[in-house]
Amino acid sequence: MRETYGAILPGMNLAEMTGKLIVVEGTDGVGRSTQIKLLRPWLEQQGRAVLDTAIKRSELAGNGIQQAQEGHTLGRITLSLFYATDFADRLEHEIVPALRAGFVVLTDRYIYSLMARAIVRGADATWVRNAYSFALKPDAIFYLRIGVDDLIPRVVFSRGFDYWESGMDIHPSEDMYDSFRKYQTELLAEFDNLAKEFNFEVIDATPDLRTVFEGLRAGIARVLSGEPREPLFSVTPSPSAEAPEAASKKVVEMPATGKPAASSEDETQPVAQALARAAEGDATR
Repeated sequence: MRETYGAILPGMNLAEMTGKLIVVEGTDGVGRSTQIKLLRPWLEQQGRAVLDTAIKRSELAGNGIQQAQEGHTLGRITLSLFYATDFADRLEHEIVPALRAGFVVLTDRYIYSLMARAIVRGADATWVRNAYSFALKPDAIFYLRIGVDDLIPRVVFSRGFDYWESGMDIHPSEDMYDSFRKYQTELLAEFDNLAKEFNFEVIDATPDLRTVFEGLRAGIARVLSGEPREPLFSVTPSPSAEAPEAASKKVVEMPATGKPAASSEDETQPVAQALARAAEGDATR
């Protein structure tokens, strides 16, 4: 039976949501959006209907957040409420309908990023948790974990430092580099706290793109097939620890449509194509 973290939105029937809600979490620049681009075609290759969503995409609040942030004038509470509105709108109009239809919903960030950002900016932790108590509990939360020393080169050589990702609104430093390091260090520490509280499945995000993807793919296949998960804070083994043939066979059985399951060769081609198309860095903040 699907659950929320407390409150239930009006008219929401939890028993109707037969799909799977899978969250990919992590700090700015870690590569979440790129991994979502790889995971969607892989899941569709298995015969799954997939919806992918991310913060600042709601029709109600997405553009408003973007425009407000361009002025660099948002207060901490206003920013938190703006993001909560964006999330509530996407939950009601995107996530819930997709789950009712049996979709796999891939979300690039969920309430945990929003909570971490708000807490690091000084918001009361209890208030923040109550603000998102209507959120559905995901079927799996995959946390792409990276240290700040590994994160900084990725950001520098992709898009550079961003005002909000550097926490310049809370002025940890006058220098943007120092500000980014201090803010992201605090953010990563809060993510580790949330990982323990909400039972994230942690994946080491320091290796190459393909290795991280293989770890996510194995974890999601396990969730969809109902297999037990790895222990908390275990790092998913690299493909070398498992024969490529065995990894490729960890696919989810297709619905009863009469169509045969995808072979490993069928699966490899779209993944390779997606890897070639994936943009460097992480465009979604």
